[in-house]
Amino acid sequence: MAEAKLNREYALRIAGVGAMMAGMCVWSLYDGAKGWPEKNRILAEVRPALLSTNLTVEAWMGRDADEGPSRIEEVFRTRGYAMPAKLVKKLGELKLPDKAANDPEARERQTKRMREIFEGGVYSEHDLKGQFVMAAITLGFSVLAFVSLGLKARRRYVADDTGLSGSGFGARSHAYAELAGIDWSKWDDKGIVALRFKTGEKFVLDGWHFAGVTGIVDEIRRQRPDLCLTAGRAEEERKTV
Repeated sequence: MAEAKLNREYALRIAGVGAMMAGMCVWSLYDGAKGWPEKNRILAEVRPALLSTNLTVEAWMGRDADEGPSRIEEVFRTRGYAMPAKLVKKLGELKLPDKAANDPEARERQTKRMREIFEGGVYSEHDLKGQFVMAAITLGFSVLAFVSLGLKARRRYVADDTGLSGSGFGARSHAYAELAGIDWSKWDDKGIVALRFKTGEKFVLDGWHFAGVTGIVDEIRRQRPDLCLTAGRAEEERKTV
């Protein structure tokens, strides 16, 4: 008798994906509910000091010769905070190229945008809502991965002298004489074989998802050697399965 059941290696990989999605869900929830709002709160506390000057982005972000903290980093440090990385990125994107450094209009646009960033917060409401959307999506993928594993863990394929049975083959056993055709086109490369019965039922055996499929296939070959197609006939049979 041959039996095929959930492949442990496949199960571990899918479980790993599910766990990773669950971790991303928790991370997104934390950022949306606590982490990012906290960054906004810190900026709100520091905001008066940032808006009380007329420094340019380059002046705020510039460092002394000894590579110490920039002016804006020092403002945050004096209040016991690290400057939010997202704020660093936003201000860095506002730096003017050398050819526009003395352009009054470019400088005015830069100043206006810088003040909008200081007044608006590190993360917008859209950013925060996006984290909850991401949490919902990753939670869905996590649940899907574990549900899929749970369903496959209950599935069994059995082949013995009496025929094919087990939950993988449906609610009843199938005699080998009921086999009408077999698609071998993916067997050599992917370990997948499709069975077609005279009743119209079709079942796919996947050797990556289920360990022991080779034993099932060997038993089918022994019982129905007439269905063991040559490579030249495999494509023709595939079209009928």
